[in-house]
Amino acid sequence: MFSELWKPIKIGNLELKNRLVMPAMGSNYADRDHRFTDRAAWYYGARAKGGYGLLITEYLCVSREGLSASRQAAIYDDSFIPGLKKVVDEVHAGGAKIFAQLQHSGNQSSRQAAGLEAVGPSAVPAFNNALPVRELTTEEVKQVEERFVEAALRAKKAGFDGVEVHGAHGYLVAQFLSKAFNKRTDEYGGNLTGRTRFACEIIRKIKEACGSDYPVSFRISADEQIPGGSQLEDACAQAVLIEQAGADMLNVSFGSTVTKTPVQPYMVKPGFNAYRVEEVKRRVHIPVVGVGRINDPGLAESLLVSGAMDLVATGRQSICDPEFPNKIKEGRLDEIFTCTGCMQRCYYGESYEDPEEGVSCMINPFSGKENRWVIRRTENPKTINIIGAGPAGLEAAWILAERGHRVTVWEKSAVPGGQYRLAAVPPHKQDLAKTIQTYMALGNKAGVQWKFGHEVTAEELKTMDGDVLILAAGSLPLIPGIPGIGQEHIVKANDVLAGKEILNKKKVLVVGAGLVGVETAEFLLQYGNQVDLIDMIPEPAPLLGSAPRKLLLEALWKSGVTFYGESKVVTFTEDGLVYEKAGEKHQLEGYDNLVLAFGSRSDRTLEQAAKESGKEVHIIGDADRAGDAKKAIYEAAELALRL
Repeated sequence: MFSELWKPIKIGNLELKNRLVMPAMGSNYADRDHRFTDRAAWYYGARAKGGYGLLITEYLCVSREGLSASRQAAIYDDSFIPGLKKVVDEVHAGGAKIFAQLQHSGNQSSRQAAGLEAVGPSAVPAFNNALPVRELTTEEVKQVEERFVEAALRAKKAGFDGVEVHGAHGYLVAQFLSKAFNKRTDEYGGNLTGRTRFACEIIRKIKEACGSDYPVSFRISADEQIPGGSQLEDACAQAVLIEQAGADMLNVSFGSTVTKTPVQPYMVKPGFNAYRVEEVKRRVHIPVVGVGRINDPGLAESLLVSGAMDLVATGRQSICDPEFPNKIKEGRLDEIFTCTGCMQRCYYGESYEDPEEGVSCMINPFSGKENRWVIRRTENPKTINIIGAGPAGLEAAWILAERGHRVTVWEKSAVPGGQYRLAAVPPHKQDLAKTIQTYMALGNKAGVQWKFGHEVTAEELKTMDGDVLILAAGSLPLIPGIPGIGQEHIVKANDVLAGKEILNKKKVLVVGAGLVGVETAEFLLQYGNQVDLIDMIPEPAPLLGSAPRKLLLEALWKSGVTFYGESKVVTFTEDGLVYEKAGEKHQLEGYDNLVLAFGSRSDRTLEQAAKESGKEVHIIGDADRAGDAKKAIYEAAELALRL
C-alpha cells in the first residue's frame, strides 16, 4: 500500500529514503538572539523519528538587516553553528536528512528585529508594510549573494545535508524574481532573465563554494497572487533558468506573505496547488517537491502516481502528527491525526497563545513540547471515570489508558464528539470528524471502555467505583433572559447544526456573530436561506485566525449577508427583534426564524455530586470554563500526563 511514497529518490548525489518532506515553516523556537533553542532540536527530531525522508528548516536569515521577526532563527555568523548542529544531530539520529533554508526578508525586514533599514531590489515597500525601502546598489546585490554563500558554508559545517534558497513568499530573492517589486534597470532587472539573475548567481556561487555535489534546493512560488506579481508561466520559465544554474531540486509553493491567505486554511481544497506544481515539473529535469494542504495518505500517493510531483511536502500535517509517515507505512491509518486547517496555533505571527511559546497545534498540544510532554507508563495504575466524550474527554481518555490507567468514558449521547461533532457540520470542516475517529481508534487500542447513551446521574456518580473522576461534560448553549426569547420560531444554533431544526429557503437572522454564529450562517446559506447576522461586537468572528476569517466573511458578504454590529438585542418580536445601537432603538422584521448563537456556559451539573463522592476530582475543558477546542484539548493532555 502507498508504494510510491516509499521509493528512494536522489537529490543530486544525496539519497532520501522516501518521498515525504517536512517543508520550511516558522516555529518561533529561536531565542531573541536568533539562535535555535533546544526546543527546535526536539521539534525537528520528532518529525525525523516520525519517518520523514527530508526535513527543511524554517527560514534562516543570512544577514542581520534581513531579519523579519524578533525570534527568527539566523545563520549570519559562526556563533549560530552550535545551535544549528543540535538540530542536525537530532534529525540524523531520527533517520532523516535535513536542508537549511537560507533567506533574506528584503522589503519585509522588520526594523524592530534587525534595527536596520529595509532593502530590496527597488525602493518598493511590501504590500503589508509601509516602511521605506532602500534600493540595493549593484555592488550591494553582489554582497548579499556572498552572504548566502557564507551561510551555505556554515550550514555545511553544521552538518546539514544540503541547503534551500528561499525564493518564494515575497522575501528578497522572490522580490528580485517579481515584476511587482523589481524595477531595476541594471543586469538584475528588466526582463525575466535579468530578474532571475540574482537567484541563479546565488546558486552558482554556493555550488562553487560548497562543492558541485552539495545539494541545493530552490523554493519558488508558482503564482505570487499579488497585483503585477509572478504568475505560473513566469515561474515555469524561471525554473528552467534555476535548473541551468545548478539547482538539484525545486520546491514549488504558492502565494506570498502579503496575499489574502499566506497559509491555506480549511476552506481551501487539499492539494489545490498540484496542477501548478505539475506544470513546473514538466519544464525541468530535476526532482520537484509540491506543497498545498496535503493532509491525507491517499492524496499524497495519488500526486506521486499521477506524476504531479516527485516528492510530497506535508507542512501543517507534520505539526499535527509527526508520526504521519510511520503510521502510513505501518498501516495505522486510523491513528493518524489529520490537520484540519484551523490554523489556531500554527500560523506564525498571530496564532501563538504566547509569543514565547511558539508554534503548536490545536489537535496536537505535544507539538513543541516533545521532550517535556512524554507519554510514560504509570507505576500506580488507577481506575478513572471520565464524564463526557467531547474533545477534552477523548484526549484525556486515550492518553490515560496508554499510560496504563483503567479508563471508562461515560457519554449521554449515542455517539462521541460533543460540541466538536457539531463543529464538523459547517461547510469545509468535515476533517474535524476525522479527529473524533482517531481518538476512538487510539482509545480502543489502549483499552478504554466506552459507555455511550448513558447519562450519569448525581446519585450514580456518588457511588461509582474508581479512584478518579474527570468531569468533561462540556457546555450548554447560553440563553439570556431577553424578553420574547421563548417563541417557537426562535431556535438554537446547536439544534440547527445537529439537524433537530431544519431551515430551508427561509429568511433567517442569526443572533450572535462569534465563530458558531458565522459558521451557522454559512451552513444555512447552503440550503437556500437568506441570512443576516447581529451582535454587540463591532466585527464578526474576531477570534478566528485572519486567513480563515477573510475567506469565511468573504463568502458571507458575497451571499448577501448583512451584519448589524455594535447592536444590543432588547426584545424579540414575532418576526424579528428590537436592538439598541449608539443609544437609539431600531427594529428588524420580516424574518421567518431567529437562530441563537450567544455562546456557551459550562455544564457543571455534576460538580457538587463529584465533590461529595470522596474521589479525586478534576474538571477540564468547557465543563470548567467555556472556551474552545484548543483550550479543552490542551488541558486534557496536561492532566492526563500528570495523573
